Amino acid sequence: MSGFSPGQIAPPLQSIGRLALASDPSSASWDEGEWWQQLQPGSWRGVGFVLDAAENRMGRRTVEHTYPYRDTVWVEDLGRLPRRFAFQAYLTGDDVYAQRDAMVKAAETSGPGTLVHPTFGTLQCVMVDFATSDRRERGRYVEVTMAFVLAGDLLFPTSALATGENVQAAAAALSSASASDFRLQLAALPSIPPLAGLNVAAFGAIATSTMNDAGRALAAVRGLVGNFGRYASGARMTTLDPLATVQSALSGAVQAKSAVVGAVASLDRLAGDL
Repeated sequence: MSGFSPGQIAPPLQSIGRLALASDPSSASWDEGEWWQQLQPGSWRGVGFVLDAAENRMGRRTVEHTYPYRDTVWVEDLGRLPRRFAFQAYLTGDDVYAQRDAMVKAAETSGPGTLVHPTFGTLQCVMVDFATSDRRERGRYVEVTMAFVLAGDLLFPTSALATGENVQAAAAALSSASASDFRLQLAALPSIPPLAGLNVAAFGAIATSTMNDAGRALAAVRGLVGNFGRYASGARMTTLDPLATVQSALSGAVQAKSAVVGAVASLDRLAGDL
């Protein structure tokens, strides 16, 4: 397989360029111009070609939104367009068919490759179209058309840790392990847990009985300021809030009873685990 070197590619391009000197008299010859010195020999995956014409497409991806009774449109920007490069090129030389076969092999290779664009330089691209053409009247000459799109990064879905769920799962596992360990420790003390459970139940019964005493209603209002007759032994002045009423005092008593009953229920559950 043989490719093009800069020395091999430059003469045909220079000969083409000299044909246009009359329309561009800015320098004595194209090969003396600074822009000419910046050109690079074109190649795809290391297989050279001679550029005849190139078309490059760039810009932005947009969507036009139109609305009833409105003379203007809203153009929505969706990001940059993928850069596309199309070439009309040719291969030439006594080994032109070997060059063609090398170019075909490069075109049929999967994945991105290195494109040396004569004016844009070295790019990582994916070939999306390729064709060759032989002409009877042109010996040692094969025309080539190619189209490329600039390659992008290959992105895969990534996984992330659900921190909240992990913490909850760890807390649940810790709670279960702690309860299991607590039961094992109590199992080594066969007589203490039942006795403790009985004492807790007895204490809870006393507390509940005390809160259910009907006399608590009278005790709740005895501390009010004012005259309550025979129920409060006349006028009394105690440490209760001067703005307290019978309703607020009885409400406080009911709330205290509910709190005690709830605490006793919790103690009973704990005693049942012993």
